Amino acid sequence: MSQVVVSTECPTCSSPLDFSQGANAIRCPSCGSTLLVTGRKQVLSYWVAPKINAEVAGAAARTGRLEARVARAQLFFVPFYRLTGHDFQWQDVPPKPAPESAPLPSMLVGGADRASDRAELDIPLGSLLGWGADLVLGKGAGDTVRDLFGATLTPERSIEQTVLITSRPGATHRGDAPVQLLDRYVEKTFPAADLPGLAVYSLGVRTQALRVSLFQREALAALGTIVAVQIDQEAAMAQGLAAGGFEHVVYRQVLGRILSVIYFPFWVVELAQAGETWLTVVDGVSESVVQPRVPLALYDALARGAAEAARTVGLRPLVCPNCGADLPVEPDDVIFPCSSCHRAWQIHGAELGETPLEIAEVADAGKAADVVYLPFWQLEPAAGPEPRAWMPAFRYRRLKALHDLATRLSAKPPAYRPWTGERPAVRGCFYDAEDAVLLARFAAAGRGRTPAAVKAAAGAQPAFREARLVWLPFRRSSSSLLEPSTGFALQEGLVG
Repeated sequence: MSQVVVSTECPTCSSPLDFSQGANAIRCPSCGSTLLVTGRKQVLSYWVAPKINAEVAGAAARTGRLEARVARAQLFFVPFYRLTGHDFQWQDVPPKPAPESAPLPSMLVGGADRASDRAELDIPLGSLLGWGADLVLGKGAGDTVRDLFGATLTPERSIEQTVLITSRPGATHRGDAPVQLLDRYVEKTFPAADLPGLAVYSLGVRTQALRVSLFQREALAALGTIVAVQIDQEAAMAQGLAAGGFEHVVYRQVLGRILSVIYFPFWVVELAQAGETWLTVVDGVSESVVQPRVPLALYDALARGAAEAARTVGLRPLVCPNCGADLPVEPDDVIFPCSSCHRAWQIHGAELGETPLEIAEVADAGKAADVVYLPFWQLEPAAGPEPRAWMPAFRYRRLKALHDLATRLSAKPPAYRPWTGERPAVRGCFYDAEDAVLLARFAAAGRGRTPAAVKAAAGAQPAFREARLVWLPFRRSSSSLLEPSTGFALQEGLVG
């Protein structure tokens, strides 16, 4: 994922303050103030400052056309939506090429430890650009696919169990072949205005961090023209979640969604030569020519629409609303437990609201020093005989493990009693109740295993009437954390 860094100043000491877009809590490196970043689940606006001036933009536009004259150069701030999230997909198996076609090499996925026992699913290497290539890397398919935190991924299973490359011809696709779970970190940027002449469809993947500032209309207006957002937020979310290019997606859910608007600078240079006039679009940051020749009608498209009010993040002290104690500074958490009054607080826009919590006391959890308490959402079904669903509320760097843990824990829920003594230290929450419901629906759809069954289950998604936070004990064992009820192991270094 390309990194987006927000540059602002500390409200306490006025020193420069940088933090990652999407962070909910930060600490000022100058004065040590702990700050809550408000605005979660709101569409917040940012802008990128131009790095070049009109003269440089004109010179770039004239590259290869030295006889052309620069009639004028205008700076426009074009809005782009940016959507990030954790994408869970059930995919069917791409079909093999027809027998009359030239045989293509294939990729075999899945299986047991012994080669003789391996249950193989054949996937043409022609599908590698779709999602196979990312599977080879131990990840899911996507517009931008990377390890969430830049760390090298260690496969949950051995490479021999996961991927085998072969050129052996295979059988045709079976409609009852089990679906495959693929996960990825999704990042998608796309224009927030209808500008066909601009022909810039995303901000792309930049090699360096994209540095943005909090949107300030006066600051942008003093430099150039602000292009109005023309696509509403609901349509933008639908476009961002569209699975274009993934023909084998049977069902998907995207958790931890963050939708924002980034205003990016483009110089529109009007060139004239031999009685002919046209526009050239230049990237205001990289100085590269985006579109060498665009009709003058682009001016009208850029000026279309009225400017709307934009939301930006707020910064305020990160303290417990009940007792005033400092809350833990975990940038990606959305729920903060107070170690003083033992209450939990969730960000709702600009406010912190209390969330009921419960800590599980389990008989065989182990010694207190060897126990780590991780949060789960316990979802109560709205109707029917369905059991309660247990969904992880903590962040884990391997998304598939969250699904596997949720499936096992829901099938075999822990036996516990509410904690009554002095409460232990607990971790904060990364996923909220809405995310828990999405993951529960994804897991429920996957129980069908075949594409037809998954599609049928997706049409009758489970509903829940209550969500309650419960912290469960995990026992440390070397570098792993073991859940006592299921024996499921997590690598401790990948938690949080």
